[in-house]
Amino acid sequence: MALADARQAFLDGDFERCLVLCDAVRVRQDSARFELAVLRARVHVRLDRGDRALEALRAVEFTALTVDQYATARMLTGAAYVRIGQKARGEQILVEAKDKAADAHPTVRAEVLLQLAIAKFRLGVYDEAERLLVRIDAAQDIVYAHALEYRGWVAQARGEFEEAARWFRAALTALADCSQRDRFVEAKSLYGLAALAPELLLTEEWNVVEARLRAFDWSASGVTRWRFWVNIAASMMAEITGDSASARVWARRAAAGADGDGYRVVALCRLAAVFRGVREPSAHVEFVERAWELYSTLDIRDLSADLQQLPLYLAEEVAHTKVRKQAESLLAQYREVIRPALKSSSGDSDRYDAMEQYVEAVLFDACGESTKAVRTFSAAYNVLARLGYRRRATMVALRLARLTGKKRYVEYAGTALRDVSEQFWMARELRELLPSSTPSVTETELAILRLLVRGKTYKEIGALRRSSWKTVANHVQALFRKFGVNSRGELAAEAMRRRLVTFHGTSGAR
Repeated sequence: MALADARQAFLDGDFERCLVLCDAVRVRQDSARFELAVLRARVHVRLDRGDRALEALRAVEFTALTVDQYATARMLTGAAYVRIGQKARGEQILVEAKDKAADAHPTVRAEVLLQLAIAKFRLGVYDEAERLLVRIDAAQDIVYAHALEYRGWVAQARGEFEEAARWFRAALTALADCSQRDRFVEAKSLYGLAALAPELLLTEEWNVVEARLRAFDWSASGVTRWRFWVNIAASMMAEITGDSASARVWARRAAAGADGDGYRVVALCRLAAVFRGVREPSAHVEFVERAWELYSTLDIRDLSADLQQLPLYLAEEVAHTKVRKQAESLLAQYREVIRPALKSSSGDSDRYDAMEQYVEAVLFDACGESTKAVRTFSAAYNVLARLGYRRRATMVALRLARLTGKKRYVEYAGTALRDVSEQFWMARELRELLPSSTPSVTETELAILRLLVRGKTYKEIGALRRSSWKTVANHVQALFRKFGVNSRGELAAEAMRRRLVTFHGTSGAR
């Protein structure tokens, strides 16, 4: 078996096949032995198997290395230590590799910068990671696409979610022009964008994203967890676009492909949320009970990094069943075991705090403690709205609108939900709120509103209504007072937002 075949498998992004081919290669020359070891190490680093990458590098004795070879070997060594959790040691080795790579090939220099940026990212030094990633230019092919993907993770860790989505899109675009394929960069970029889509309510671009998700080969080794979260995100987006049947299908796919019981609990919570959204309480309770039973068998101290919000996911659904003791137990576990670690390692702790506050407030509300619920919901809303986490912020805004009757929460929800399906449960709740917050208008005022939305002047409306323009003006002034606005433009916008009329002038839901 030729080394060239193994190298081509790596370039094609078929990493597991590359390793199989590497095992079949028989080499005698030191240069070929070095290349084979480096190829194995590259694959194991891409698969986050730092221990096996180090094993591959230690299997050969490197002598008389060129600058490129030495920098590459040190880079892979440092990257491997980062993968096994020895991040500070790995960073130190990567800094050394960066210094040694000053005269190396541009691609080697770019790879070293990328791995050092990843080390900085995992250490939580986001500004330094960003500065390194910016230095990698588009000429570096797949390294550049990988850098764009990590700029997405840096932005997400900072709580800059719109920016993160932009970088994931850019990575996917760059991949289309790469001579080398890396299905892990593609899978992670798709996962990053898909996970943000429901939270940012990216309804307009979801069809494009979903088509790419369906076209991607998720059978490759190492992408199971990303596929799981993609299925969860797709379930949420199906719900947002009004297709509750597809939302259930995606959630069941997640459950079927779950890599362990922790992930199965998440999938059961997702199914429970779908049934809650369509107001089927018995089905909601059934899935919550199944999730609770499975969760009770877990040791949450052993949860992987992507499952650290698991107690909150379950607590939210339990709180909606009003089983206070279980929900409080889950919150206590989260606060005692998981939150301290998150505080020390995550740059996105504000969002996690807000999600915790939301669950706590749901529990207060379910128990009739409205004052505490309003205070806690408000704290969560302020953070989520500031971060642009629209789906969660809207959930909180709808709760606050019901509890306080304040107009600003209805307005926020109306703006955020502008492009979602009317079948989405949040849109339904918003409609239920609108009658109590929409002023009563007469048939004459409604007719004038229709004409105003069509851009008619007072004189034109008067002519159509066979009345004077002054009479029309008096009606409009009365509408100004009812809606709390100061101009015809604001009045038209409010009438459409409240769905009294549409842009085409027909009546909406009154």
